[in-house]
Amino acid sequence: MTGARALFACAAVIAACSNAACSKEASPATLATEGDARIATGADVVAASSAVPPASAAQAIPRRLPKDCNVILLSIDSLRADMPWLGYPRPIAPRLTELEKKAVSFRRAYSVSSYTSMSLGGLLAGRLPSELHRSGYFFGTYRGDMFFPKLLQAAGIHTAGVMAHMYFKSAGFDQGFDEWRIVPGITFDPTTDHEVTSPKSEQLAEELLGNPANDGRRFFFWAHFLDPHDVYMRHEGIDWGKGNRDRYDGEVTFTDAYVGKLLDFIAKRSWAPRTVIIVTSDHGEEFGEHNMTRHGFEIWETLVHVPLMVLAPGAEARSIDVPRSDIDLAPTILDLFGIVRDGTFEGRSLVDEIYGADGGERDVIVDLPATSE
Repeated sequence: MTGARALFACAAVIAACSNAACSKEASPATLATEGDARIATGADVVAASSAVPPASAAQAIPRRLPKDCNVILLSIDSLRADMPWLGYPRPIAPRLTELEKKAVSFRRAYSVSSYTSMSLGGLLAGRLPSELHRSGYFFGTYRGDMFFPKLLQAAGIHTAGVMAHMYFKSAGFDQGFDEWRIVPGITFDPTTDHEVTSPKSEQLAEELLGNPANDGRRFFFWAHFLDPHDVYMRHEGIDWGKGNRDRYDGEVTFTDAYVGKLLDFIAKRSWAPRTVIIVTSDHGEEFGEHNMTRHGFEIWETLVHVPLMVLAPGAEARSIDVPRSDIDLAPTILDLFGIVRDGTFEGRSLVDEIYGADGGERDVIVDLPATSE
């Protein structure tokens, strides 16, 4: 696409870079940095460093991954990185906090972009969204890109997804999925989300995952929970206050309960001991940190620093504190299924790191292409 802009942040200084931000009344896509990052401006690129340190050779650590493993990806919309396991004082996500203690937690993980369409397109393709074929609108439609579920499907892996916004009906994200379900009874609003969908998302997830056929086949399942997205709804029995961040925290608590319910369901399945669970987010959220709110048109740390945790059979719980990206998830999931990826995927598999290897430091790229809007 023309007019693409990308932020390249050196792994050594990315914590000092403010990678992104967004506003309800945001101007066209802009890039901003703060801190001591070194910035060199090009036509459409802002780079903190052009030197890419070579990744350390993976250590000879045996993988304890079952050969017939499944993968479940749970993405939570607008989930910031500053959750309780990173020191946020409110216990707003007890189930995810419990999971994080048992998982391999990438505490400096970044989304591919700062809003859903760009970020999830990049996640599925394992490439920067500026390099993908999509319509030039905010809610773009992807066509003809190699999304990793296509390779899973071609290899005989059953693929299923549950989505909670009507955009997912036309986005093209369903490419490569055998089953693609949208939460019923919702309407499309291109500016926000007025729905409460976590209960139905969890119910649909149980329905698809509970299919007896899954006991005898390998599968990939993806559910995208949406409720932390604005509008920040209030929920009975949850009250952190009346401000935007307070109500957002309530949405996180509400969603966390249904993610926990789904995790409990998964734990009772016969295939649970051979299933990898990945939890991440498509982007963060702004609450006035840069005189901005919500997300979508700029890039700040608060918008692209996201949770990423992996619970894998045989992998010991630990924290990894070097920058990694959701662009790595496509090659990681293919690797978990033993599928050789082609050269179109730009990310690197995290499987060796999940099982204890030192992956070394490398650049993380956050990409926010311009659209016609």
